[in-house]
Amino acid sequence: MLLTVEIGNSKISFGLFDDDRMVYNFQVATDLKKTSDEYVVTINSILLYHGTDCAYIDAAVICSVVPQLTEVITAAVRQLSGVQAMIVGKGIKTGFPIKIDNPADLGADLVANAAAVIDIRNKENKKDVPCIIIDMGTATTIFAINANGEYVGGSILPGVGISLDALRGKTAQLPTVTPLVPTRAIGKNSQESVRSGVILGNAIMIDGFIRRFEQEMKCHSNAEVFVTGEYAQAVISACEHIMRYIPMLTLMGLYCIYKNNIKA
Repeated sequence: MLLTVEIGNSKISFGLFDDDRMVYNFQVATDLKKTSDEYVVTINSILLYHGTDCAYIDAAVICSVVPQLTEVITAAVRQLSGVQAMIVGKGIKTGFPIKIDNPADLGADLVANAAAVIDIRNKENKKDVPCIIIDMGTATTIFAINANGEYVGGSILPGVGISLDALRGKTAQLPTVTPLVPTRAIGKNSQESVRSGVILGNAIMIDGFIRRFEQEMKCHSNAEVFVTGEYAQAVISACEHIMRYIPMLTLMGLYCIYKNNIKA
């Protein structure tokens, strides 16, 4: 089995693949204070709960946006399974051209998302369809793949969680708000108003970015939009554009990257 790991700012996501399909996935909280031994205990407990013996893990691939934890999780995976994980970074074959100023600057999670979308596009015989990939995690990232299958760049902005935390932490009277879909733009109380501003505001912003991306790629509003991330469902339900929500997009992309590299 292949273990895929995405180390994010707030959560670490794990996916187990067997016979070209994801068997199951799970998440643990990102904790910079934990040692590799502590992560071993946590991960092993969850795997055993799902009836998986670590001895069956014969390969692993990791992408990380938290450099402090990359080696910690790599060591934990090595202790659990005895395998040395492949790390998405310099020298990894992505399977697509990266047309930005410095390809080495591209985040490993963004690489994985793009690999998954390219794979989906190829399998569906849509190789000439431009794509926009939106990931709504701690930060919201919006990046584009043009009709030639080239990764051409994008935008990074504060995510829903950051926006809610900023309003709660930097104001004296605004309440704590759960990121639910607003029922109207004109809030009748503080909670409704914050929810409208953050959730509906993000939806309007994303719709605007999609239009701008399509204009710059000259694709006449025919880009296919893929979306993932923990806040995606709340926001996209308020968006005008049709989007494909794929919750495990990054883990799927890690599987694709692993396959690309063992074939090389």
